Amino acid sequence: MGGYGSGGHNKTHRRLENFHRIDSFSFYDYLMGDKYLFCKETVKYPLVRGDIVYYVGEKTAEIREGDSYTDLILSRVPGIDGKSVRMYFHCPYCGRRVRYLYRRQERYMCRNCAKLNYASQQKSGMDEMRLKMERIVEKELGYTWWYKDYPNACISDLWHIPKPRYMRWEKYERLLKEFRQLQKDYERAFWMGMARCSMLSGKEKAGIMNHLNSL
Repeated sequence: MGGYGSGGHNKTHRRLENFHRIDSFSFYDYLMGDKYLFCKETVKYPLVRGDIVYYVGEKTAEIREGDSYTDLILSRVPGIDGKSVRMYFHCPYCGRRVRYLYRRQERYMCRNCAKLNYASQQKSGMDEMRLKMERIVEKELGYTWWYKDYPNACISDLWHIPKPRYMRWEKYERLLKEFRQLQKDYERAFWMGMARCSMLSGKEKAGIMNHLNSL
């Protein structure tokens, strides 16, 4: 009663759907969508208050609000397909690599530092998919040290899983295919949950639905 898995744990956390956030993927798309990007010294990405200022030559960024600014560390990693690139933020407080930063107490920080949870975080469907992914990676494929290779990544974002030395390619490819499908299902479940969030605007919900249709 009242243990970590009982639901009481989340009562100390606020709902992240109620807080404005910035998305590193959207920020990267914004930069890549500027055909004159490499002719500029800086690019401003508008926020609710202030901007992200990106320095093109140095490939660095900072969050500016009035006279104050916060350095925003960026990192680029290969996508799941091994060809595309994804950009991530690093939390200004803990340094954790994350996709989203949330505005709380007039500062941007990761979900953990802001002590925020999804309203649907305890839903068993997504938990079950996460457990299945862990089973495939750790038990079936023996990749028990994945979290050391990718210390700031979730199991659902894992893109490279080495083949065990003595496993047949046929079995490896079958397990990998099952894992990739779980990743897609997990991402779809996440975005479907976000599409039901009452705090989002109609434009934001339409963008989510377009993304869902592309999956």
